[in-house]
Amino acid sequence: MYKQAITIIFTTLVLMFLLQPILVEAEEKDSNISFEYELDAYYSNVSWVKGFDNQDIPVVSNLDELSIYKTILQESLQPDFILFEASVNPLPVLGVFLRDQYPTLYESGNNARLGGNVIEAVTTGFEEPFALSVFAGRVLRFAPPDGLKTQGDDKGYIGYLLSVGSHHIQQNILIRDHWLELEWKVKGTRETMNQHLSWSFRAGAKYHSHPDIGDTLFVGARRDRIDFTKKADSFFLDLGFEYKLDVLQENFRPSKQTLIIDKHWPMYQDKLTFSLGFGAIWEGSQRYTGSLTQDGQRWSLILRPNIRF
Repeated sequence: MYKQAITIIFTTLVLMFLLQPILVEAEEKDSNISFEYELDAYYSNVSWVKGFDNQDIPVVSNLDELSIYKTILQESLQPDFILFEASVNPLPVLGVFLRDQYPTLYESGNNARLGGNVIEAVTTGFEEPFALSVFAGRVLRFAPPDGLKTQGDDKGYIGYLLSVGSHHIQQNILIRDHWLELEWKVKGTRETMNQHLSWSFRAGAKYHSHPDIGDTLFVGARRDRIDFTKKADSFFLDLGFEYKLDVLQENFRPSKQTLIIDKHWPMYQDKLTFSLGFGAIWEGSQRYTGSLTQDGQRWSLILRPNIRF
C-alpha cells in the first residue's frame, strides 16, 4: 500500500516541478495570478492563486503584527480569490517507509527513556502523506515596512478550505482511507530581511471513509517568528508554537491533542535558521476502533529538527 502512496507523492512532486515555469509565466502576464511554493522537510507545497473578475490582490502597508490580524479578520468573508494547492509531507512518508521496509532499523529506535521510538518522534505529527486542497476567500498582500525589503510569500488569507486525500498515517503505518476536511482558516506569512513571521488559526471538521477512524471536529492555532537581528532577549522572540484539539463528532469527547514548541537559532550571515521542535501528541481511547483499536490512551513524543532557508 505504501508503494501506491509513494507513487502518488512522487508524481505530485514531478508535476510541481514541471508546472512551475508555466505558472510563473502566467503570473508575469496576469497581475491577479500568484504562484507560490514552499520546500520543507515536513510540509512542502505548491499553490496557485487567482482573483475573481480579474481583480488584483489588494496591498496593505505599515502594519504591525496585531494590526495585521485585525485587518484580516475585519475583511468580509465573501470569497473573491481561489487557491489550488498540492502538498506532501516528506519526513512522515519516510517514517512509513522505514517501518515497512526496514523494521529492524525502525525497532532499534525504541528508547525507554523517551518512552517511545526516536524515528516515530522525528517523523510523527501529520496524519496524511499528501493532500490536494482548494481555498476560496480573501487574500491580502503585505507591503514592506518603511525602509525594509520583503522576500517570500508576504500574504494573508481568510476563508474556506477543502482538502482531500486517500491515506491515513497511524504510528507510521499507512492505512487506506479516503478523507475529506472542511475548515475555516486564517493564515499568513510576512518575511523581511530582519524577520520571518507566520501564523494560522483554523476550525473545521474531518471525515474518514475508514470505519475504524473517528470523524472529528477541530480547532487549532499556530504562530512562528524568527528574528535575524541580534537582541539580548531574542531567545523569547525566536519561538513558535502550535496547538490543535480534535473532538469526536458523535459524542464531542476529546480525540486528540497536539502541542509543539519550536526554538529557532538564526545563522545571521547566511540567513539560515536551525530549528528544533519539542512536543507531544495525546490520543484518546476512542480515536481508533475495531481493527485499529489502541490499548487505552496514548502519548507520543514529537522531536522535530529542521533547517530553514
